[in-house]
Amino acid sequence: MYHRMAKTQETYHLSERLIRTISDWQSLTDSGDKIEDLLEAGADVNHCHGTLLPLGCASMVSDAYCVELLIENGANVNAIDGYGRAPLHYAAERDPVCTELLLASGAHVNIRDANQDTPLHWAAFKDKVSCVEILCLNGADTDALDYGLDTPLSWAAMKGNLDTMKILLEYNADVTTLNYNGRTPLVRSASIQASGLNNEYDDECLHLLIKANGQFQVRNENNQVPREISQDNKLCELLLPLSDNPRSLHEQCRFNIRKSMGKRYLPNAVRQLPVPDTMQNYILLR
Repeated sequence: MYHRMAKTQETYHLSERLIRTISDWQSLTDSGDKIEDLLEAGADVNHCHGTLLPLGCASMVSDAYCVELLIENGANVNAIDGYGRAPLHYAAERDPVCTELLLASGAHVNIRDANQDTPLHWAAFKDKVSCVEILCLNGADTDALDYGLDTPLSWAAMKGNLDTMKILLEYNADVTTLNYNGRTPLVRSASIQASGLNNEYDDECLHLLIKANGQFQVRNENNQVPREISQDNKLCELLLPLSDNPRSLHEQCRFNIRKSMGKRYLPNAVRQLPVPDTMQNYILLR
């Protein structure tokens, strides 16, 4: 009995040291530990120390070598840590190499965290364009809904992440999804502009979303314009005529053509259409 308890305590101690070494906390303790030595000594790669798992920790610090080493030693790529997150959630918001390694090793591309966010939600929120591309290429759901019913496009629109938005729209992300507060990505983009928290790309983001929509509505179910937008004369002058009046036929056609093509990479699909290049570029929002 004593031998088993001593062995368990040693394994726990090794696992704690492994987390500290991966996180570079050893500089605080001057332990001199090496990850390879700890693994050889029997550190448990799937032991959660506090709220952290070794693989999640390695992904958090963008240590691709450590990620690969832990996977080779049996780390569970889909394990959920004390924060309710999988390693891919950390990698997606930081590092494309770690993201690719995890996906190649069986990480679920649409795995959910405690708030129902997918890795693509986090990559879109943090504007990690290369990670967004990798996730989409590996089948990430561009229309996944989190607890607030926000999609990755909604988060990118709210943050003014223009390049991320372009990629999501190339993968035909739905521009009409309403979140818990009844707001589309377009309205979220406009609202953040009106709040004064916008960045230099917000005008381009808003105009891109206007192009991607057919008929859209700024007013809510009570026919009211969101308060922050109503107080911005420039936004009202831009959006209300488009919202309250029919869009042009060619704008409506573009929206419906895109919608009819479903979930696919549009730059490839549209190039197969028997229409002139200028029309193809128009459909692609270019």
